[in-house]
Amino acid sequence: MKFARQSGFLLVIWALMLIGSHASASDIVTVSAQTDRLLLSQDMTFRVLPANTSLQQLDINRARYWQSFEALKQSAQANNDTTVWGLATLYNRSAINQAFVVDLGGSYVKYAQVFVINRNEEVIDSADVRFKDGLIQRPYLAQQMMLPIEVPARTTVRLLVSVETPPEYVNPIQLWNPGSLQLHLQQKQTALGINVGLMVLIAVAAFSMTRGNRRRLQLSIACVCVTLILVVLLHSGLWITYFSPLKPSIAQLLMPYSQQWLLVVLGWACVELFSRLARQSQIVRGLKLITLVFIVSAVLQPWAPMLRSAWWLAAQNSALMLTALLAMFFITSSRARNRVFWEASLLTVLTVLSLLITWPRMSSTWVGQNTIVVYCAMTATLLALLIANFERISEQLAHKVHRLKAANLTIRRRMRLFQQRSSEGWFELDRKMQWIRANKPFLSMLGCSNKSMLVQHWPSAEELFGEAALSWREPGRSEHWQQLVNITLISGQRRWFSVSIYPDGLGHVMDVSKQIDAEMQLNYLAKHDSLTGLLNFEEFKRIFQAKLDKQKPCTVMLIDIKGFDVLCDQVGGQHRDQALLQLILQMKKKTPQTMRLARYPVNGIAILGPDDEQAVFALCYQLVQIVREFRYSTEGRVFQFTANAGMAVAKDANLSIAERLIRQAHDAEKIAQQLGDFKVYSATADDHRRLQTSEERRWEDRLRSALVNQDWQVFRQPILSASLEQDKHCYEILLRLPNDDALEPDEAIAPQQFLNAAVQAGIMGKADRWLFRELIERFEEQPFEATRTWRCHVNLSQQSLEDADFINFIESMVAHSNIQPKQLMFEVAEPIANDRFEETYRLFKELNHLGFGTAIDQFGTGFNSFRLLKYLPLTQIKVNRFWVQNMLLDPTDAELVNSCIRLAQINKIEVTAVGVENDETRALLTKAQVDYLQGFACGKPTCW
Repeated sequence: MKFARQSGFLLVIWALMLIGSHASASDIVTVSAQTDRLLLSQDMTFRVLPANTSLQQLDINRARYWQSFEALKQSAQANNDTTVWGLATLYNRSAINQAFVVDLGGSYVKYAQVFVINRNEEVIDSADVRFKDGLIQRPYLAQQMMLPIEVPARTTVRLLVSVETPPEYVNPIQLWNPGSLQLHLQQKQTALGINVGLMVLIAVAAFSMTRGNRRRLQLSIACVCVTLILVVLLHSGLWITYFSPLKPSIAQLLMPYSQQWLLVVLGWACVELFSRLARQSQIVRGLKLITLVFIVSAVLQPWAPMLRSAWWLAAQNSALMLTALLAMFFITSSRARNRVFWEASLLTVLTVLSLLITWPRMSSTWVGQNTIVVYCAMTATLLALLIANFERISEQLAHKVHRLKAANLTIRRRMRLFQQRSSEGWFELDRKMQWIRANKPFLSMLGCSNKSMLVQHWPSAEELFGEAALSWREPGRSEHWQQLVNITLISGQRRWFSVSIYPDGLGHVMDVSKQIDAEMQLNYLAKHDSLTGLLNFEEFKRIFQAKLDKQKPCTVMLIDIKGFDVLCDQVGGQHRDQALLQLILQMKKKTPQTMRLARYPVNGIAILGPDDEQAVFALCYQLVQIVREFRYSTEGRVFQFTANAGMAVAKDANLSIAERLIRQAHDAEKIAQQLGDFKVYSATADDHRRLQTSEERRWEDRLRSALVNQDWQVFRQPILSASLEQDKHCYEILLRLPNDDALEPDEAIAPQQFLNAAVQAGIMGKADRWLFRELIERFEEQPFEATRTWRCHVNLSQQSLEDADFINFIESMVAHSNIQPKQLMFEVAEPIANDRFEETYRLFKELNHLGFGTAIDQFGTGFNSFRLLKYLPLTQIKVNRFWVQNMLLDPTDAELVNSCIRLAQINKIEVTAVGVENDETRALLTKAQVDYLQGFACGKPTCW
């Protein structure tokens, strides 16, 4: 028994110790690296002391002075100047020190501090914060207070928290991991942004509803939404984070003003809400009076500080809420027809006003929780407005549908009357393509006297218009069926009709035979010569290229007939046309029908035949003999003609371009002319080289004669300043040869035609010197012209670049003249500058040193344009004319011109746009800030 008693006593002692150990263990909060968030308030004890109590005056070990969090919140203090102390025990089971953040969460906390104490009651870590600024100016999201601490590894410590605030204002205290806290703050800020965005959508929806009836009500609700958004932004950390990080006091300053204007728009919304059914009531007048008070208060707020106090705002809220309740009671008791609307409105007003009455004690949870209530209330209001107007809108829609149906019947009745009286053809079909009705113009188009005759010849529209007309009745078709139909009439005549059948079976017919005939005639004239009836040369080249694309071997023949100029000069142009027509008709009889003939400009024939070279050669010889034997007699005189023929065979796969083969045939025809009259020649590979050598020799003789006899022509073309504020007299000097062609005696020959021959003969260098000497002499004869000239452009050839003495020649000529070096601009074409870069650089450098201007012509022709722009000493560039001419048509060319302008401006080089042929291009270049313009739109070359 004694052993049993002792054993029972030991068991009781062990159980009490075990319970005590569990009780003591429950007061210790275990933390580790995996701890994200802990609510410390449940495991902490609290004590309320005066505000000036220090850590040394605390008695931590006396548990009877400490109380739980629930008891703390229920306690009341007469003196608000108190400090609340909280105590918790933490154990870090990790092998390393852990950093945490103590979240006090108090918007009204003035001063707070936290201590970490070890077992020897020594402070191993502490942190504190004091807010001297206002509530809105605090640099924390939603004005939360957070203090960092560090807990040693595998150590039990005590955490002391001191908060200077009344006990009822102490919020739950949390312990955060820094990473989790950052994620929490980001999520909270995102939720705030989403809430504001939803209110923006509601405001937009309300503004869009203002286009309907009762426009002012929707507008007032939209204004309420917008003002609420402003209040939320000012009160939350969103304003501090994004809108005013440098001056957060703006939010604190604007808060009472925004709240007052929210009261104004709420009063306006209440007036608009209740004025329809309670228009004659004193309540609505009371609402108007209250709204007027709100407006006056809002206007006087900047000068009266008491009007910005929270209690004055709360008093206005209370007045608005009571008046709105009375109005709702009056309207609901009157058994209004739209009862659902007013019940929803009552719920909305109560929700919003109960929210606004809490302004004096608004805390950090206002943004996170009550914002959702706000935009839900606004959504309920908008839905209530839709419910209220649904019945009225339905009645209006039904009335409009009835009016539309009546209008449709009237339109159809008038349409049928119009069809009967119209001069155009109209008919109507059923779904089986049977005729329902047809007007007289339609019957007369077909040659029918009545509908019975129409049904007798064409029982259905399918037999008249063909099976394709069946597609008009396809299910779901919304567009009308339209097609050109060739119909054989009762009289046997075939006519073209444009037929349209609409989805409702109504059809329209127009006789377009004359239009089709005219289009066919125009198409024929566009492809044929009006005099001879043969194909024109453009259509001939198209057919030729089409055969080459299909890889069909063929031969092209060109026959040139001469002698018509003598006939035209002596007896008139009409006889020339008559003789040409007779001759071509005789040649056409000898040509097989499988060959295609075309008129070859001006007096000739082009023939496209098979690839049998011998047969084609024999045919060309026969046709030339026809010309040889042909005689044309008129006015007692007889005229004869000569002809030569050239031909080219498309055998090689590389010769697949019609233009190239025609050029070969043309060269062969020229060789035939050199061989004599009535000769036929077939093109070979050496023909082009042979002609080119012969042409260059002819030009060399002509140029040497011009150089000896000074038989040149000098032209000048104006260059205008693009700026309207400047009028600079600039022009370019152009060297030309007189034209000996009797057909065009006034058109001079440009250097492009004789440049290669002049370079081969070594004449262009001497021509450049002659031109420059002629320029200086003319300025000597015209001193006024020399004075008013801003800049004169002169082109230089390749031989001038290679002439080492050319710079001395220029310097000596200008030294004894009345023109300044800055008035002269020397140009070199870009291809020449690329090939002779070293010589161009040397000459331009010396010209710049002497004060002359230097320019690159045809800028953009090659691949090294920007290299020249970068390295050559330039005064100006002249943009390629082909880019400028296509600026209005090709965006790529326009961008190339703009790129040249921008690069030149960066390098401080002037830009001249060459090839300006219309005012649109001129305006576009002026807008792009080009310096000078040159082209036919600015002035054509004139003889100097």
